[in-house]
Amino acid sequence: MEAFSNRDYQNVLAFMDDMAGSVEDFRHRALQSFERRFGLYRANFWMVNEHDELIRPVMHNIDDNAMDSYLSSCYQHDILMPHKVVQRLGDHHVLRIHDVLSENEYKESEYYHEFMSRHNYYHQMVAYLINDGQMLGSIAFVRSQKESPFQERERMCLELIARFLSRSMAPLMLSKPEASAKSGQERELTAKEQEVLALVQKGYGNDAIAARLFVSINTVKKHLQSIYRKFNVTNRTSLCYKIHAENS
Repeated sequence: MEAFSNRDYQNVLAFMDDMAGSVEDFRHRALQSFERRFGLYRANFWMVNEHDELIRPVMHNIDDNAMDSYLSSCYQHDILMPHKVVQRLGDHHVLRIHDVLSENEYKESEYYHEFMSRHNYYHQMVAYLINDGQMLGSIAFVRSQKESPFQERERMCLELIARFLSRSMAPLMLSKPEASAKSGQERELTAKEQEVLALVQKGYGNDAIAARLFVSINTVKKHLQSIYRKFNVTNRTSLCYKIHAENS
């Protein structure tokens, strides 16, 4: 096992200093500090709802096309989705793909073929933010195959930071659902558009939304275009960004 160095410890403390103060723009500041202190420069910071589903992503150096692909359908194949690994976590708050699957299993998985390899990603590590047994959020870091795998010392640093962030997340969990509903109501979304918007925020793709609401995919697309117009955005990624910004 790699030693946890004094430099690693100092970087963890520096990260905590970076996060001191107001919770305003909390997730953006966390992602910027991960890059500055640990060189973890590509990441998504998600909130997690009561069903352990990922919602309202904040992206850092993640391509919009990759996020659109993930939100559209690939999320369902994600090996490290919270509800798929919660039983594995135990005392640990951080997992890498290769902690869950062998390399051969990973390369044969739908997640690898449908998402990771298509967007030039290979390595993934996720920190799960859990407080009093409740999953609050997760931070997913990715690297290309040309880059080095996530090391044990990086995982150890994240274990400490995940616990720190878990305790810091509580203020962000207050009144978020009500704020999201208010944003939709102020834009005069129809009841069906509000249902579609809620499912988009949970990460459902068009097929899943259509099945959930018992409508056609074309109907879902029409509702989405209307929602985009009312929020003055052009895609899912921008929509999630805007809602997060208004609710932060």
